[in-house]
Amino acid sequence: MKRKFSILAGTTSVILSLVSQPVLAVWNGPQSLGGIATSNPSCTSLGTNQVICAVRGTDNALFVNRFNGSSWSGYQSLGGIITSNPSCASLGTNQAICAGLGTDNALYVNRFNGSSWSGYQNLGGIATSDPSCTSLGTNQAICAVRGTDNALFVNRFNGSSWSGYQSLGGIITSNPSCTSFGTNQAICAGLGTNNALFVNRFNGSSWSGYQNLGGIATSDPSCTRLGTSEAICTVRGTDNALFVNRFNGSSWSGYQSLGGIVTSNPSCASFGTSQAICAGLGTDNALYVNRFNGSSWSGYQNLGGIYTSDPSCTRLGTSQAICAGLGTNNALFVNTGP
Repeated sequence: MKRKFSILAGTTSVILSLVSQPVLAVWNGPQSLGGIATSNPSCTSLGTNQVICAVRGTDNALFVNRFNGSSWSGYQSLGGIITSNPSCASLGTNQAICAGLGTDNALYVNRFNGSSWSGYQNLGGIATSDPSCTSLGTNQAICAVRGTDNALFVNRFNGSSWSGYQSLGGIITSNPSCTSFGTNQAICAGLGTNNALFVNRFNGSSWSGYQNLGGIATSDPSCTRLGTSEAICTVRGTDNALFVNRFNGSSWSGYQSLGGIVTSNPSCASFGTSQAICAGLGTDNALYVNRFNGSSWSGYQNLGGIYTSDPSCTRLGTSQAICAGLGTNNALFVNTGP
């Protein structure tokens, strides 16, 4: 029997909005990085207390802004004409890649070596979704996109070259979300034609094939690691609450409702051992975060602001995270904590 995301008949009360809980942790508050962005942001860790965030500008070029632990560098244009939301992933200390689709719908990647960017490399293909890139360990990464046949295609970077596209098959109806966990392991997730969540696991050499986690999702998924062999994937349900499903290294827990009414795609990020946050916008367009401490969720915390994009969260050191989103002026705002 399929598990449906819905409010059960006979329920006597309905959650009307993301309910703010008592103060759970201190966040710094939204900080404007300026600019005028025309895409959702994508942020990734560069190591201890370092982060880069990427957005598309009004000229459709990709712009990156780097946090060095104390201040932001200001925007740097990587050029190009990007037609999708970007996706950035860490390649180890002070290294990263950022990827996006070009005007030919091919996937282009740009690599940061700690001091400069390589310039765009065309990985080819014809993609019909935003990319999702994730680290596979030091100097390794994978990027996933949906193809013209709606199958999921992955391309792996081994530190010096890309493998070329490998089709994982399936019919995917959402943007994918990939995350690493353990050495050279990853999962990529996407919705099927029945709006259930399907996950495919990479063990370092091969893919497991799709596993149906069920549910009826109304958002793109967001997956993140939870330590050496664990991960979570989060989606919005038909009641607009967030639902999380946890992988313990061998099996999935089943969906847990975090409640609330979420109006954006979620973004989840790990920090510390077995800890994570999941973020989304509420009905007031403020940013709400829910923190997992390894065994339970804190409940939603209202971080305020008025956002006009999906959020992007990533780890910032061992005990903090950063969440970014566009404001009403299309500038990029970042908030760090807890």
